[in-house]
Formats: sequence, C-alpha cells, structure tokens
Amino acid sequence: MNVLIIGGLGWLGKALTEVVSKHHTVRVFDLETAEAPREDLDFGGEVVFGSVVDFEVVRSAVEGQDAIIHAAVASTILRGLYEPSDPVPFDVNVRGTYNVLEAARQEGVGRFVLIAAAETHVDHPPGVFVDRNTPYAGAGSIYDLTKRLQEEVCRWFVQLYGLDIIALRLGDILDVTRGLTKWDDAVWKKSMADGSWIHRHDVGEACVRALEMDHKGFDVYHLVGAPSAKKRFDVARAEGVLGIRFTTEFDRRPASERR
Repeated sequence: MNVLIIGGLGWLGKALTEVVSKHHTVRVFDLETAEAPREDLDFGGEVVFGSVVDFEVVRSAVEGQDAIIHAAVASTILRGLYEPSDPVPFDVNVRGTYNVLEAARQEGVGRFVLIAAAETHVDHPPGVFVDRNTPYAGAGSIYDLTKRLQEEVCRWFVQLYGLDIIALRLGDILDVTRGLTKWDDAVWKKSMADGSWIHRHDVGEACVRALEMDHKGFDVYHLVGAPSAKKRFDVARAEGVLGIRFTTEFDRRPASERR
C-alpha cells in the first residue's frame, strides 16, 4: 500500500514514518523549513515538501497514494495553545485538513487516518466515560477547538462523499523507551502522574492496523497507554478492534534522570 504521511517529519510523524514504512511504501509530506527542531530520520522513502494550506501542492502529493495519515498541526512548540490573533492554527489545522480531504476525494484515496486528540487534560464530570460517541469538547483553548473542527470536517466528507476515515484520539505523546517528550521533564512527569501518556511508536502500530482493517464510514478510537486511562476512556475498544497492546513497562523517570 502507498501511504502518504502528512507531517511525517515531526515529533510524532517521525515515529509514524519509521513504523509504517516497515509495512508499506511511505511518502512523507511536511514543511521544508521546520518550525520546531526535528530529529534525524532516514527511512529510504520519498519526502515531498510543502504546506497543507496550498491545495495544488497537497493534491500533487496525494496523487498515486492508497491511504493518508494526517498528523500535521500548527506548531504547539512555538504557539502553545494559540493566540486569538494568530490565523495560522485555523489555516493549518482546519483549512489544511479540508485541503487534504478534498485532495483525497478527488484522487480516490481509499483510507484516511486522522491523528486526533484525546481529552486527557480535561476534568470530565464524575461518572463520565468517554467513548467514540462522546463529542470532543476540549478545555476552551483554540487548539481544542481546531481539533474538534478537524473531526467535524472529516464527518462532513464521510456523509457527503463516502470517504472512509478513522480518527485516533491520542493522549500525551511520549517516547517512553527514551524518557523523552517534545517539551521538557515537567511535561513528562505530569503525563506520568496524570496517566495521560501514549508511546509514540505504539501510535505507529495503531496506524498500521487502522490502515489495514476492514472499515467503512467514520470511527473514533482512543489511544492512551496508561492503564489507569481505561477508567476514563474506551481504550479497551481500541485494543480489541485494532489488536494493539500498549507499552506499559518502562522506566518512569525522564531521560535526564536515567543512567
């Protein structure tokens, strides 16, 4: 299968590219000039540079692909949860998602995987269990709003055009084998304390399953590796349907404290 990974050079994208390229032929699409530091990536596949806000460039990248993993968002390293005066988050996260989906529709792409966000940072009311039917509400940030709008755009394409889309709602994305986040040790420790983490390479494995499974329409799966998350999110369904087991045994200390 030919798979286009949008945002395939970023913190999560690197792991997706490494894992998915072991099973399928991967083309990476990302910005030529990174907004945030990038790790080295050598996977032997094709890299296409461009922005998701440029429809013609996106369509060219989509041409010839059987599936798409859409992992691109406006940098949270530089912009945090975004400022009201900043147009980039809506341009990249919302209009960019529309551009990728419209290109997928025009090119007849058979499977679309959206990297969505789990609300691990939200204090839901007591007794609330978040499953695939729970709308993404967020905590009032522009970031949360754009992530919800991404899913709404996906649902629109499914309802109007019959696209086949799977949304993977992720917890805090860490590299648990190396003790790293894209932020700092404080974020690592908070993710450990909150039980909100997911190993970035486990997300890659989930993407492989999402690409290969029988599926029609729109569906949502929650990916949070911390065992305690099963009390708040329907993680068990993701494990069962996708056939994935999350990495749970590792050194709980950040890289700076490991020997």
